[in-house]
Amino acid sequence: MTALQTVAGASEPVFPLGSHVGLVPPAGMTPSQAFPGFEDRERGVLVQLSELPAPAYEAFLQSMNRGEINIPGVSNAKREILITQGGGAHLVVGDQEADGRKFRKWLLVTRQTISSEKIGLTMAFVVTVQVPDSARSAYPDDAIRKSLATVALRTEIPGEETLATLPLKLNDLAGFTSIRPLVPGRAVVLSEEPLGNVEPTDKPFVTLSVSPGKSPEEADDRRRFSEQLLRGIQGYKDLKTVFAEQLRLHNQYVYEIRLEGKYEKTGGDMMLVQWVRFGRQGFVRLVGITPKEEWGKNFPRFRAVRDGIENR
Repeated sequence: MTALQTVAGASEPVFPLGSHVGLVPPAGMTPSQAFPGFEDRERGVLVQLSELPAPAYEAFLQSMNRGEINIPGVSNAKREILITQGGGAHLVVGDQEADGRKFRKWLLVTRQTISSEKIGLTMAFVVTVQVPDSARSAYPDDAIRKSLATVALRTEIPGEETLATLPLKLNDLAGFTSIRPLVPGRAVVLSEEPLGNVEPTDKPFVTLSVSPGKSPEEADDRRRFSEQLLRGIQGYKDLKTVFAEQLRLHNQYVYEIRLEGKYEKTGGDMMLVQWVRFGRQGFVRLVGITPKEEWGKNFPRFRAVRDGIENR
């Protein structure tokens, strides 16, 4: 079941699109279109599900061990261990006042290693529940606690589901069958095999990201912007540009840069290509990376992914 389906009377955990964490939402709540989770918009009640790097869990645990509960504006906070379907979790419950309104606040934090043939990654999972005092009768503490006890974690997210969270359609995956989210709803990695199982020098892969904001309007500015993005690529050395050109695709400006260099860990020869597509509401960035000896085979695949990108 996914959050695209109705949750009325749900008896099994419901997972928002692209999320590793899910739960059985309290009766009366529906999947949110604004964030990963559930809400009763009329009453202002929300259940928000978040995934964070593992150090966030350690930081939270250390603050609790020092007797601190760092939730801004929360008073009368109590903490406990709650046993959920996904295992033991730390739970903080308290009262909060913001903008003249009073809320009951719940914060559940847990951690798990998402481990399978396709991925091995430790993550922190946070469930935040906010219930205005005016909705306490419809969403009493017992109902919230019962829902939180159903928190469950899944190891794998179907690739189609990951792609469905993007604001773009990918009409051609060019044979890349492993799909992993980098930033839910904003960035993904496409590869032939899970990257945790192979070194980048062994297999090609593609990263695709969508970023909102104002795009450069002049050709020189688009070039400089594209070059600046490449400075953030980690794990490679001796990179040098072998080709750079502005293109016009689907009635939009695209700046292409190709580079050659070495993979720092092994010294293997690599080729990289970056396309940045500039639009009115932001830009789309696609980076393809391959062993140099397979450039002739993989560059057309990267280009096929690029050409198959379509706005929803």
